[in-house]
Amino acid sequence: MSKDLERQYREALRGLNYAEVSRKTGRGLRTLHAYMNGDRRVTDPAVRELIEYLRAKSDTFTAAADRMAAALEEEG
Repeated sequence: MSKDLERQYREALRGLNYAEVSRKTGRGLRTLHAYMNGDRRVTDPAVRELIEYLRAKSDTFTAAADRMAAALEEEG
């Protein structure tokens, strides 16, 4: 895996709740910390899991934003 992809993984993980990512992906909490600390190389499966997690979260946030925007329109 390229250093650039590892860097992107760490950047994406940085703003997330590790415990939630661990629960949703099945990736161990210690493993996530090891990835962040550079103590362990990020694997392709870990990247795929994080991509899936981020896409699911994105869908959730987009749906919430759409509901709020619709409610705001109704009030406006």
